[in-house]
Amino acid sequence: MENTRYFGENDFEADTYFYRDQITDQSLNVENDVVFWVRRQRSTNRNTWSEERTYTLTFSGGRVIRQDNNLVEIILVYPADRETSWDGNTYNSLPAKFFFVERIGDLLIENNYFPETMTVRQSEEDDLITLRDNRYEVYAEDVGMVESYHEVFRYCSRNDCLGQQIIQEGRFTHLRLIRHGKE
Repeated sequence: MENTRYFGENDFEADTYFYRDQITDQSLNVENDVVFWVRRQRSTNRNTWSEERTYTLTFSGGRVIRQDNNLVEIILVYPADRETSWDGNTYNSLPAKFFFVERIGDLLIENNYFPETMTVRQSEEDDLITLRDNRYEVYAEDVGMVESYHEVFRYCSRNDCLGQQIIQEGRFTHLRLIRHGKE
């Protein structure tokens, strides 16, 4: 996981660390949907792990719903093709945010080959002057999320720096799966 947080012009913190997500439990909710409880742990060396958080994934009516940090999003719908789009914010109070299937096919990530993947574009906005919001997640069949890319910046908009793409604040995160399976 690469993570860079920007606090102002030339003021940022960059980190590299590892996440380990493990399904710790599964249950049925009141609608009889399968709910998976996922524990996320963090490490800088892949030997010592600390608890990061727990989130859930619910499989309901052809949708995968993630509840993480009090945000409920529809992250995936199935079956899907290149024409599929949906409002990821259907179950929360945020404005509508349409996700769409950008790519379906095989993918190589960190020497791992995934024959069937789906890239879900969550946002692609860049006015080259004041903001950039570029987010996508890639899911592999029988594995789950194998890549997450978030690049959300607000550029300096003062007269002396307008249009120069000087990052005023924001965050860049890039997560790539390096190993999966049972332990």
